[in-house]
This record gives sequence, C-alpha cells and structure tokens, in this order.
Amino acid sequence: ELRKTFFSWFPRARTWKGGNSFKGFIENIRKDALATFVPPDELAALDALSNKVESVTIPNYVAPKGPGKNYTLDEAVTLASNNLKGRDFANGEAMYRSVMCATCHRFNGEGGSIGPDLTGSGNRYTLRDLIENITDPSKVISDQYDSHEITKKDGSVLIGRIVVEENGKVFLMTNPFAPNDQLSIAESDIAKKGTRKVSMMPPGLINSLNQDELLDLIAYLVSGGNKADKAFKK
Repeated sequence: ELRKTFFSWFPRARTWKGGNSFKGFIENIRKDALATFVPPDELAALDALSNKVESVTIPNYVAPKGPGKNYTLDEAVTLASNNLKGRDFANGEAMYRSVMCATCHRFNGEGGSIGPDLTGSGNRYTLRDLIENITDPSKVISDQYDSHEITKKDGSVLIGRIVVEENGKVFLMTNPFAPNDQLSIAESDIAKKGTRKVSMMPPGLINSLNQDELLDLIAYLVSGGNKADKAFKK
C-alpha cells in the first residue's frame, strides 16, 4: 500500500512548475525508485500507475473568437509591422495560452521545455524571424530540439523525439502535447534511427486567430510579457 501511495504521487508532481530540468528530475526519481525497491511482480502495475498522464487544464483559457485564416509569413509580417500599438495585453496573454505555446515553451519561468525558451525572444529575433519561427517551424531547427525517425526491423516507422536511451531501450516522445507519454522500443528491434528535418512544432497554430488576436499575441511575445510595454499603451 505504501508503494502504491508513493508511485501515485508522480502524475501529480509532473503538473507542478519548476526549472527547465524539473520534469526530468522527477522522471529520474521515478525510474530509480522502480529499479530499486519494487518487487518484480508489482513492476508493471506500479510503472503504469506512476506513468499516467493527468489531464492538464490551461489556466484562464480563452477560446479565439476568429475567424482565423491561413497566414503566410509575408502577410503576418506586414500586418505586425504597422499595427503593434494600442494592443490588448490580457488578450495577448490569453492567445499565448490558447494556441498552446505554454505547453511546449518556457516564457518568464513558466511553461514546458519541449521547444526553445521564448523569454527575451523579442530581443533575440527580428520581427520577421520571430514570425517565421511560428509559421514555418521546420525552416530552422536547433539540434537541441531535433525530431527523430526510427525504422524497426519489421518495417514499421516511428516518428518523435528520442528522450533517453538506456538499458537496451529507446524512449520516444511522439506527441509534444503529452511529453510524458513515451514509447519504449527495444534496441534489438531497431534497424535504423536518425534525425528528421521536420519540427515537432506543428505549423498553422496561429491560423485559428483573427487579425487582432494575432497582433495581441505577437505584441505579448515581443514585449516579453511586459504589461507596461509601449505596445499596450492606448
């Protein structure tokens, strides 16, 4: 019973906020505990119990009003170049959450770590480069955030990101919106593995936004989440 109580803690712990390596530390503790003091006949059940993914709700979620459209890079850059004044900070923050940016990216100390930290992105990128990273995420991919393709000996192909390789197994994250839900593949079953030139970030995430919602989002990113930024002055 104590083991069940202990391992039921992990799904809840994964939802907590912490540094960039926090979730990795939690997972290392889980794996070490499974390897150290779990009887063989309980291993499968406790592994499943501790590896469950709790449903994650987006705080203060606001659905985009739309109607959206398929924004091209040039169209979005032209729109943003002339209209980042008098924007709505609260709506920009809401759109940041609604298009799932916070699920995969850290921003001012909060969010996921699947993609690059967006803190200070307004200073690191030109407006065009920032928008290009959103509309065409596969154009430039840091080797830190590679995706991978695994071909198994039976001919099947798996796509995702290799998270860790240990004890003769490869753990593959296939869904960036559920990073803890990983496939375990035996090394002995793998014929070939390599990197892909396709980002795990889906294109078109901003296509549900109308023009004002898109501009509020871009202003929020460029300002670094600063409500006092000139972009939000009426």
